[in-house]
Amino acid sequence: MDVVGLDTSEISQKLEKYVVDYFQGFKLGKNQSMFAEGHTFDFTEVLHLIPEPHHHAFTDDSKFLGMCGDITVSNPRGQPTEHTLMLLLDEESSQAYVLATQQPDMGETVIIKDFL
Repeated sequence: MDVVGLDTSEISQKLEKYVVDYFQGFKLGKNQSMFAEGHTFDFTEVLHLIPEPHHHAFTDDSKFLGMCGDITVSNPRGQPTEHTLMLLLDEESSQAYVLATQQPDMGETVIIKDFL
């Protein structure tokens, strides 16, 4: 998914539909960002986030930008739960590859949307 020139709140707005489809009860506020921080990673560090059929497109020297943040989702029992969102992009922040979440208390990473 092309995100050339977008800031984190614009990227969040563009990705909101995928998060809403996955987490019913989530709503992003206007000009709000789902992502609070970013880090640079190499391929071996993000290998688990990239679906195996796409591994051939990268080398051990490939660099990525990983953005993450916490969102609060309401649920039918009225107890909001917090989830960590992760977005994997190319090093230049121009192409989004994978949007994922980490399940609370489980540590399991689930891909919400594969843009590869």
